Amino acid sequence: MQTLTRPPAAAALLPDQDARAAWRRRVAYAGSLFQLAFAALWLVRGTLAAGWPARLPIAIALAAAAAGAGIWGALATRGLAPQPRGQAAARLGRAITIATVAQLAASIALPVILSALGRPDLAVTSIAITIGMLLLWLRARLASVGHLAAGVLLIAVPAGLALALTGNTLTAATGLATAAILLASAITGFRALASGTLTTPAPASHLPASGQRAARGPGVPWDMDRTRVMTAGRCMPGRRQGDDRADD
Repeated sequence: MQTLTRPPAAAALLPDQDARAAWRRRVAYAGSLFQLAFAALWLVRGTLAAGWPARLPIAIALAAAAAGAGIWGALATRGLAPQPRGQAAARLGRAITIATVAQLAASIALPVILSALGRPDLAVTSIAITIGMLLLWLRARLASVGHLAAGVLLIAVPAGLALALTGNTLTAATGLATAAILLASAITGFRALASGTLTTPAPASHLPASGQRAARGPGVPWDMDRTRVMTAGRCMPGRRQGDDRADD
């Protein structure tokens, strides 16, 4: 009789899953604070570029609202996203740092290049697109909450506005739209963290090592989905040792 055990790679993946879960919580906290800071900046810039009457008081009020959301989120999630520890978390943290620095460098370089090309009104558009690309990368790497929708919108909406508008109108519309998307994404991250849905998977120590049977009684092999017993040259899913003797 030959038993099929759990694949050896399954246990090795668990430390990385723990690191991803820890960084998912950390990004939901620190990343949301950064998003709110940028949202406040774009609310002010977009409002001032709109040319509305009393635009300065409006800009200050909107920035204060974004700051209030940041204070609420920080207090509601305090202590829920500590700095991740461990070798796997350190490797993932370096990758996140590199991606963030690359986004910041692009957000500085692109407006300079666009101004030299005579299109300074595309500066906010270019920065919004780089932020969207970073959020999509975080979503792919961490399965972070809210970043898929925010990333897509931060690319599609500014690009669409750039095709239809120019000048201060483009700056105002893109700034306000970008701020609204970042604000919604940040609040989504804070709420997910506060609700406890960003949990850590079971530690590897809770699962049997590769090639070993689980503690489920004699003759019961370990398998992630179902038990299988190879006997008499046949594979019979869901059968335990001794079941085929009852058929004889």
